[in-house]
Amino acid sequence: MFRALLAMILFILLIMVIGNVVLEEFPQLQPLFDELKMHVVNLYNISIVKYGAVTTLLIIVAIVLLIGTSRRM
Repeated sequence: MFRALLAMILFILLIMVIGNVVLEEFPQLQPLFDELKMHVVNLYNISIVKYGAVTTLLIIVAIVLLIGTSRRM
């Protein structure tokens, strides 16, 4: 369990570093990134209103677990 949690934290850190490098190298992608961020925040807010905070967090954890445990053949 601890290993999976550590791997998830390191994966998030890796995504942040890669995203930062990509946005520095290609500044024309900034508006696209801002729009994607706006859509994610909008979906989160809709989910909070419809299902509540606890259920929304459980849905996010479930999605992360499904992605993290899927194996490619």
